[in-house]
Amino acid sequence: MELVAFPSVLSPTLLIISVFVLVRHVLYPAFFSPLAKIPNAHPLAAFTSAWITWIRFRNIENSTVHEAHKRYGSVVRLGPSELSVNCVDDGIKTIYGKGFEKTPFYSVFVNYGILNMFSTLQSHPHAIKKKRIANIYAKSHLLSSPDIRAISTHITHKRILPLIANRAATDTPIDVFNLYRAAAVDMTTAYFFGLPVGTNHLENEDKRQHWQEQYLGSSPPDYMFFLHHLPQLTSWLAKFGIHVVPKDRFFFKDEFDAWCLNMCSGAEDLLSAVASGAEKRPGYFPVVYEQLKRITRKENMSEDPSIRLDDSATRQKGREAGDILDVPRSRQQLEIASELMDQLIATHETMGISLLYVSWELSRNPKIQDRLRAELKSLPTPVIYGSADEEVPDARSLDDLPLLHAIVMETLRLHPAVAGGQPRVTPPNASTKLGDYANIPPNTRVSSYAWSLHRNPEVFPDPDGWHPERWLESEPSSAAYQGSDKKERWFWAFSSGGRMCIGSNYAMLMMKYILAALHTNFVSTIVDDEGIEQTDGFMAGPKGDKLILAFQHAPSEVS
Repeated sequence: MELVAFPSVLSPTLLIISVFVLVRHVLYPAFFSPLAKIPNAHPLAAFTSAWITWIRFRNIENSTVHEAHKRYGSVVRLGPSELSVNCVDDGIKTIYGKGFEKTPFYSVFVNYGILNMFSTLQSHPHAIKKKRIANIYAKSHLLSSPDIRAISTHITHKRILPLIANRAATDTPIDVFNLYRAAAVDMTTAYFFGLPVGTNHLENEDKRQHWQEQYLGSSPPDYMFFLHHLPQLTSWLAKFGIHVVPKDRFFFKDEFDAWCLNMCSGAEDLLSAVASGAEKRPGYFPVVYEQLKRITRKENMSEDPSIRLDDSATRQKGREAGDILDVPRSRQQLEIASELMDQLIATHETMGISLLYVSWELSRNPKIQDRLRAELKSLPTPVIYGSADEEVPDARSLDDLPLLHAIVMETLRLHPAVAGGQPRVTPPNASTKLGDYANIPPNTRVSSYAWSLHRNPEVFPDPDGWHPERWLESEPSSAAYQGSDKKERWFWAFSSGGRMCIGSNYAMLMMKYILAALHTNFVSTIVDDEGIEQTDGFMAGPKGDKLILAFQHAPSEVS
């Protein structure tokens, strides 16, 4: 039988294609790329991004990258064009300084189709958005703010302390993760929209639970991998009826969007009342909303209500969210709502996680808990439950307490809420030096991880231990934990540079007020901490999504 031969022209074509693939995807990345000299976190990292994508899909990214740094040093290669960098000089100071832009990883945080600070990828528009409200998040402003003091007074004395006192009197344990997330939302919505408009999740368990269901439904934790790392594939598959992320996400998102817009409307009513002559009471004024509205008006942002939000084919008509979403909105309204929604979600997650781990560590260390109580009672105006005047400490005196500050700092170091990589891209048309490696090419994805930065044993001896004394330089016992470098330079719980968390000072102060209220008046002990280990993703909450503590009234004197 005579064999039929393919045209001979195919042989050279196939050969050329094979050689191209071999050179482009094997030889070049392994031997000739500027990144070839950098240690690979895995043998496949030089050739394909499939390995690190698989690691992220399995939710073991932080621990895997950390082990790679322990083996190979401060710079490791995660993919053909991706690095993880675990140092300060020629590290986070460079990456999170100027010229490195965000990647599409952050695009999932867009609200109402409008970019906010966190989801804005380019530095210049981010700077414009940040400038609008930077002053009301400045530490000097917060420490002297009558609104912050009024909000803290009301929520600690009227909500938190009566709730815990009741649990102590009835010997009923409480899930403090729910408590702290509720407190975070209540305090933050009060600062954004005013106490009359803000939530009261601490006293209304049904609303708190409904809100949490809306939040988890709109951002389902088990599916965030697809939204962060494979957004285009996820969207493309959905066009063919393959929904790797549940369709219900859009329905929950509608309700969540409507919730925030309703509070914006409530803030408008408060502003109208003040404009009509009503008293501008501290705590009852929409501080953040008012500033955003005033600044965006100065920017001549459109206030014409011409944008509709009811054109999504996935929306379920007739839901409670429908009426509020069907109302045309202006660009200004959506700009403000997008910003405030993002900050509310971030505060809810990060403050809840951080306070949970402070309470867990204090409950495991009763002697430190007793020392903290003594320090809190030494304040000129301690938070005393049942006192006639219902005062809270001056913010400056509270912020200056050394042990309280050390406890919060050490908890944020050991248990960072945002533990995962924060990706950036090296600047175009320039080479970069990272760690000991020069000539890092443009458009290389680079990340640093708080989880790894906070576990450098040369900076934080016994890095996996909880040692608040390492932040108390005056204590003789702290010498063993001081380390050889400035701890503050490596502390990265709020990121760094121009795009670090704008609410870091706010979060620190609110956490200190909550902790002062609880640990001046009560002693906490662990009832159930199963699943307390942190998850291994971008956000690192407890795997068990809970911490059950019991509270008892503290003795009147601390020995």
